[in-house]
Amino acid sequence: MILVDTPIWAWRGGLWGHMVSDVSFHELHHFAQRLGKRRIGFQGDHYDIDQGEYQRAVELGATTISSRELVRRLRDSGLRRRTKRPQWEIAYQSKNVQRFDNLIEIVQNVLSSEADSSRLVAALMSANSNPEVRGALIVQRAGASAMVLEFDERPQLDATGLDLFIESKSEELTVFELIIGNC
Repeated sequence: MILVDTPIWAWRGGLWGHMVSDVSFHELHHFAQRLGKRRIGFQGDHYDIDQGEYQRAVELGATTISSRELVRRLRDSGLRRRTKRPQWEIAYQSKNVQRFDNLIEIVQNVLSSEADSSRLVAALMSANSNPEVRGALIVQRAGASAMVLEFDERPQLDATGLDLFIESKSEELTVFELIIGNC
């Protein structure tokens, strides 16, 4: 079951809460994707959600419970993970339209891990076309790197060298998440 607590924690000019599953991480990730959350937003055992996401989660069937009950149910399910992951560091972010092939040079220049850079570049170079990228976000932290790309026209990629590849829709855009490492 997807569980949410009421957003009451102030952060970045809004109020935030949490979304968890007491069944499985698979259920949580699937629900989060339906809500438009990115996998890189996963906090180890939960997603943070703002007030708008909270409303949509409830509309989609999430159950509202108190914060204490949320933690208790998460712990009782065996899905509580207390380890704190380092925050993602933004290596590159653009909302400007750019050509897909420009990302190859950007990835090579901004990521600190050569191994991660090589794997992401291989996936990018496998594309069957060179569409415009509407938005690009490249993030990294110890042991992980990720890209979130938004397209009008969906390219085909060989994602076999990645640890995780997620494709979703955001309004009229196709969104790719290319992930290396544990996220």
